[in-house]
Amino acid sequence: MSNPYTLVFGQPPLENIERTALTERIISDFCQERPSNYINLITGIRGSGKTVFLTEIAERLNSRKEWVVINLNPQRDLLESLAAKLESNTSLKKIFREAEINLQAFGIGIGVKGHPVTDIEEALSKMFRSLKKHGKRVLITIDEVTNSKELRIFASSYQMFLRERLPVFLLMTGLFKSINRLKNAEGMTFLERAPRTVLSPLDITAVALSYKATLGIGEDKAFRLALDTRGYSFAFQTIGYFTWENPDDPEKAKRDAKDYLKEFAYNKIWSELSGKDREVIRAMARVPSGEIIKIRKELNFSSNQFNPYRDRLIKAGVIIGRDNGLVEFALPWFEEFALNQE
Repeated sequence: MSNPYTLVFGQPPLENIERTALTERIISDFCQERPSNYINLITGIRGSGKTVFLTEIAERLNSRKEWVVINLNPQRDLLESLAAKLESNTSLKKIFREAEINLQAFGIGIGVKGHPVTDIEEALSKMFRSLKKHGKRVLITIDEVTNSKELRIFASSYQMFLRERLPVFLLMTGLFKSINRLKNAEGMTFLERAPRTVLSPLDITAVALSYKATLGIGEDKAFRLALDTRGYSFAFQTIGYFTWENPDDPEKAKRDAKDYLKEFAYNKIWSELSGKDREVIRAMARVPSGEIIKIRKELNFSSNQFNPYRDRLIKAGVIIGRDNGLVEFALPWFEEFALNQE
């Protein structure tokens, strides 16, 4: 049997912990007869499982005959890509043929009932109206969005489709910082009202059960490994992968997992933090108890000075805040990593 865990970002692994409640909530919202939500923004730290979560929802809806799922590349012209993918969908050709809608590559030669159409938004509106008449709903997915010109143009057009009450749904993933920048851009205020799904840590018990079943280890060892992950999705895969590869050498498996997390996740996460954020994280790492009052003393910060950094790092998924005046790292061995950074 091949290794059931994967080290590749975004690739659906053989062994996966599903976020059933979150998945069902989004699907239920989108499938209502009169949906109150047409958008959901999925956010979480790098390696939290956003792409796998997005893929799972897309596959679930794509299996239903009334749904059409279109996956878009955020680096391309999104409107043209959307129109081209809709027209090339073999299950929709009859619908568009009956409506006499024709779209050739790159938006050239768009025709609707024999009349040339030069506006891509108009062509898409007509395509969506014809799909609506046939009881179809369209889910558009965009992975790892940024505040790019392409995204802003697309979002403005999408807002127009919503105003026309067209059955077009949007699921986007992105880092907290990227989603915020897009929401705060001019003309994007409608995204402020969009529901946001924050991918929280995986359930430790579910992780332990997975390790026990796939690695063939005892309950105690499986639970210790699960605790090492801290519920971080990429750590779940990484620790599982190297434990599978080194069944008789747990120390080597742990070293390899640490090194891999550092090279392929933590270095990138660290590079995206501000200098002050890094300073706060180092202070946290020097206070193993996680007591905020001691961390503030380490930084010589007042409560008002510390709180914005605490809140931002929680939203970014780097740390977890507790109600009893404590904070802790959300990522395994990140305190060790932080103390070794310049």
